[in-house]
Amino acid sequence: MKNTLIFILILFTSYNVNSQGVNIDLLSHVNYQSLHNTALNDVWGYVDEDGNEYALVGAEKGVSVLDVTDPTNPTEIFWLSGSNSTWRDLKVNGDYAYITTEGNDGLQIIDLSPLPGGTITNTTNYYGPSGGMWTSAHNLYIDENGYGYIFGSSRDEGGVIILDLFTDPMNPIEVGSFEDWYVHDGFVENDIMYLAHVYDGFISMVDVTDKSNPVLLGTKETPSSFAHNIWLSEDGDYVFTTDEVSDAYITAYNVTDPNNIFEVDRIQSSPGDAVVPHNAHVLGDFLVTSYYADGVVIHDVSDPSNMVEIGRYDTYPGTSTSTTGNWGAYPFFPSGTLLATDIDNGLFVLGPNYTYGAKLEGNVTNSSTSNPIQGVDVTVVGSPQVEVTSLGGDYKTGVGASGTYDVLYEKYGYEAQTISTTLTAGDTVIQDVQLTPIPDFDFTVNVEDENGNPILDADVRLDHGINEFNQTTDGLGVADFSLVFDDNYNVVVGKWGYVTSCQDIFIDENNVSITVVLPDGYYDDFSFDFGWSTTSDASSGQWERGVPQGEQVGDYYANPNVDSPLDCGEYAFVTDNQPGISGNVSDGTVTLISPIFDMTGMSDPHVYYERWFYCYYGQTPFNDTLKVILSNGSDFVEIDAQGSDESLFEQWVPVSVKVNDFITPTSTMQLFISTSDFFSYSNITEAGFDNFRVSEGDILSIDEQKDELISHTVYPNPFNDKLTIEGEYEGDIFLFDLNGKIMKVETSTSGNLTIINTDRLTNGIYVLQIGTEKHKVIKQ
Repeated sequence: MKNTLIFILILFTSYNVNSQGVNIDLLSHVNYQSLHNTALNDVWGYVDEDGNEYALVGAEKGVSVLDVTDPTNPTEIFWLSGSNSTWRDLKVNGDYAYITTEGNDGLQIIDLSPLPGGTITNTTNYYGPSGGMWTSAHNLYIDENGYGYIFGSSRDEGGVIILDLFTDPMNPIEVGSFEDWYVHDGFVENDIMYLAHVYDGFISMVDVTDKSNPVLLGTKETPSSFAHNIWLSEDGDYVFTTDEVSDAYITAYNVTDPNNIFEVDRIQSSPGDAVVPHNAHVLGDFLVTSYYADGVVIHDVSDPSNMVEIGRYDTYPGTSTSTTGNWGAYPFFPSGTLLATDIDNGLFVLGPNYTYGAKLEGNVTNSSTSNPIQGVDVTVVGSPQVEVTSLGGDYKTGVGASGTYDVLYEKYGYEAQTISTTLTAGDTVIQDVQLTPIPDFDFTVNVEDENGNPILDADVRLDHGINEFNQTTDGLGVADFSLVFDDNYNVVVGKWGYVTSCQDIFIDENNVSITVVLPDGYYDDFSFDFGWSTTSDASSGQWERGVPQGEQVGDYYANPNVDSPLDCGEYAFVTDNQPGISGNVSDGTVTLISPIFDMTGMSDPHVYYERWFYCYYGQTPFNDTLKVILSNGSDFVEIDAQGSDESLFEQWVPVSVKVNDFITPTSTMQLFISTSDFFSYSNITEAGFDNFRVSEGDILSIDEQKDELISHTVYPNPFNDKLTIEGEYEGDIFLFDLNGKIMKVETSTSGNLTIINTDRLTNGIYVLQIGTEKHKVIKQ
């Protein structure tokens, strides 16, 4: 430990001009990479007896104390080195600062009483009582009575250690603990602990009137099941929480009855951008949140059931879905100065303008029946926030500034309505709306096999873009739909044991029925759930079927952010299908298992699929894998594997395997896809699987003539909405799918150029035949 008194005048430094504020001004900036060659973490504040204000800045290498009484001219007056740690959290009680770290410093204590005129010299480290010592902790809170609450320590479950900090501030006395679960963060007032259990995914309320005997009062799961931070409203009736994962929310809960904690609102700073929220703090009627890549964000929470953003300052010049950017925010100085620490970009001293939001409330009903309409999207045009009406048709929304706005009300099956509305900051406008239902019409899909027999229990999906409709065929192979829009629909039909059909069709009241023929075969793009199963002995990272969300690690995606470009739809199987890395495959194996398929009667059976694998192993040895096992019901054989070849990471890799080279085909074939993360080393491991099919022959090596025998040029390849054939030819040009079905026929009569319109074809591999000449082409 090194005590050094540093009198350094830190002049205002210019910052990226792209950093912008709304209702928050930049007053000064301190570059800690230049000052101490360190990244930052949390921040807190201290006010001395003369009213001077100081920033207590947590850094990876220690703690910095700056005089920010003049917020345009911050001056560092003290630096305390500590163990190197990503996490360092700070709180103040009286004239003493208390610091936790996930290094080995225990609880650092700094006596700030010499300020403003004297020199800080008195510091110490507390490690707990004999027989109950601990060296690290994640965070802490100090209540109004001077009790300290240590969260996530290296002792026991990492719950809460309760300390008396008032009897002897430099020598804490342990008076109790709560070890039911690991605690990441918390808030304490009136002898009630409000705790965030990040890894268990919920918040809790605990009575600590008797510090030696805490009593659990109630719990509540948070939206993303990763409760990171919690803070109480000033009236004590609500808490605000953050989940520290991509695309998560700030959520408000009513906590007046601990046995019935319920959500009243949730909000995101940038919906759709998968930004991670971090720590939220209540200042009167406002919530100030450090929001990583979005910087610091302020919400009007005077009505917790209608949180409205009124200000922000972006400390981070880029975009990110990971924990990069603004770590901490401290809004509690009497002057109103706001502190924000950015991990890489230093300390921002800010001047906020706290203004109330301009709010809008009302009820939406059916104009024909006067019944309330649930699920209406209500959008103030220009705002990223979309509110949805409740079961009773009620809605609440708002914007950060006064003005006249278009407000859009829309729900499938009703005529959308836009109303020009004048909203005023600090006021609430009541606007009730009636929507007119659109008349519907019936549409029928008949599903048959190649012999004209009806296929029952086939999945049928109609996707209009606005809405998606799903049905299962009845005993006659029929699926009926009720539609309201004349438009193009993507119609997908499938069942295990058949090749899925995917086509775009214009549907209106004059085109009310289609027949879809499914060829026999095995194909799965995971548009539907055909009964793949999963097993796992890992602690996280199970296989999930869904639209890939993409887990960003730096500038790369660990698990897929899109499905295979060569199949229909948007679905795939992905491990840990969420944007954050918290649920990646850890400490075990996760296995995806196909339904049984029959390969008897095939002369040259192949299995085709596309796989994705990623392993970030840093400085630790690579030991994680993806393996594909094929079984015929009695034997199991590995047919494919991917390991440390980083050139194959972060992409869909097509694989076609000749079954006869490995195993005897039977009627009880199954495929097993396993991804393993071994306990010895800490890696980020993810995988994906998509576009499975059984083929006769290798679809990746469709024979094409040697260059000297090809007389036509085909481009572009891959193609999208059109395919161009250059070269003289008169006659029919055929485009086949991989099952030999003719998808397009174009007649070339003369000239040197033939263009085939392919906008209605689904993504995949096709064979183009021009006379005796064949080309393999791919639509993406």
